[in-house]
Amino acid sequence: MSQVTGSMGSTKIEEKGVKKFTLTNTLILFIMLVVLMIFFSLTSRSFLTYLNISTMLANLSFIGVTASALTLVLITGGLDISIGGTIGLVSCLVAWLYQGGMNAGYAMLIGLAAGMVVGALNGVLVTAVGLNPIITTLGTMGITRGLAFVITDGRSILIFEKTLGLLGRGGIKLFQSGDTLITFPIPVVLLIIVYAVYWFLMEKTKFGRQIYAIGANTRASYLSGVRTKRTTFIAYLLSGSMAAIGGLILTSLTAVGMPQHGMGQELNVIAAVILGGTMLGGGRGKILGTLLGVLIISVLYNGLVMLNVYFYFVSIAQGAVLIAVVAAYEARKRRVA
Repeated sequence: MSQVTGSMGSTKIEEKGVKKFTLTNTLILFIMLVVLMIFFSLTSRSFLTYLNISTMLANLSFIGVTASALTLVLITGGLDISIGGTIGLVSCLVAWLYQGGMNAGYAMLIGLAAGMVVGALNGVLVTAVGLNPIITTLGTMGITRGLAFVITDGRSILIFEKTLGLLGRGGIKLFQSGDTLITFPIPVVLLIIVYAVYWFLMEKTKFGRQIYAIGANTRASYLSGVRTKRTTFIAYLLSGSMAAIGGLILTSLTAVGMPQHGMGQELNVIAAVILGGTMLGGGRGKILGTLLGVLIISVLYNGLVMLNVYFYFVSIAQGAVLIAVVAAYEARKRRVA
């Protein structure tokens, strides 16, 4: 049975089978996460400790924040490869400005603005000019990466600053027993807030419905009154903004601004989004799925490293998991169809 309802000039088709398929995807990811947690807990004594879990969550936060808005871009049928370059540019820009005597708070705001500019540039080139998203963001990735090297002259810039340090290394005190202080990492708090906001945006607002509609059928959405170019532009703007915040978190975690920051991370972020059930064709994806994808990739990486597995094999394992899960999605999709 299908139900067709009109809402604000757009058409929404709901299939009971599709709902079940989406729920099953999320369940598959959750079960996989639990299995990985149990496996690494049994094979490594240090895995399920407060220090390791809190450190792992703090480290994955910059990938998770960046992946949140990229989910929107992929749902529209687009792609943003420039996120890694944006992370590096923001990191170097903030450190360079602070080294030059600027207040850290102002430097962070300028870094955020730089990420928004990159996102806006991508949005304009894709929507107004009509360029291919892959080629466009590949070009801006090269530009941002090059600017990061130019700003720092290829050097790393140390930045030990309290305000920026709180963003990645700070924590909210939970309790203290003797010399043992238990805190909840601030970057994880930020991650939770970001995903709560994007979940509400995608599930409860007109903007979220338009994002899905554009990915499903851009032409039909336009004819239904959806401002497709503006909505897509906003998705790219948000992607650049979240990449900038990810760059700030990474700079805080490492206390250094360096042009190599974010290099290769675009692949991890895109993999996490796709692992979460968002497909490159557009029209389908869930914010919760992306969060689970980020957690799975991070747990897998952390657990294998703690087992002293060589990095090359860790990369192979991450790729194998991604292929296996996507294959499971496609098999279930064909079965439902």
